[in-house]
Amino acid sequence: MPPRTEETNQRIREEQKQHILDAARKLFAHRGLMATKMNDIASAADISYGLAYHYFKNKEEIFATLVEKALAGTVRLMEQAYSMPATPWERIFWLGAQILEGLKDEPEFAMIVLQAFTSEAVPQQVRERAIEQSKMLHDTLRQLIAEGQAAGQVVAGNADYLASVFAACLQGLAVERTFYNALSHDLPDLDTILHILKP
Repeated sequence: MPPRTEETNQRIREEQKQHILDAARKLFAHRGLMATKMNDIASAADISYGLAYHYFKNKEEIFATLVEKALAGTVRLMEQAYSMPATPWERIFWLGAQILEGLKDEPEFAMIVLQAFTSEAVPQQVRERAIEQSKMLHDTLRQLIAEGQAAGQVVAGNADYLASVFAACLQGLAVERTFYNALSHDLPDLDTILHILKP
């Protein structure tokens, strides 16, 4: 059998790293950063304790990586929505659909970002990064709503307040999806959620 190429080794390393992140994401969402131990992550990822440290220096680095991944994904969605050649309402609808799909598939990301704001165990630089990105995302959503109001497609009112209500609704759904996934009902459809923005 020929030796593995560096490209193959790199792919295996990336897959193993992602496997650790996937396991940690669920643990952090349910237990929080403080209660989750590196040994828990290694066990959930079905790897040795030492191998986990080969990829990440500690659980805080794993948590920070997950927060950054969640924020980067949301930033991409916001930028794409804002630059779409569509009406304000179509852009808001598209954005809501993408976020809702993400909540169905990986609701834990929203819980991890929420912890970045609320848990004292989260490193300060991670918290500051989350706050900075959150403000930018809120400003983009507020702008989309204001443009929708100017076009008569979004209910009148304080755009800043409406952006906060819309975001809080989505965060609440993430909590429900994470902790009550066994419930028989599905998440609300997008029309129900966006009803708060309809004129």
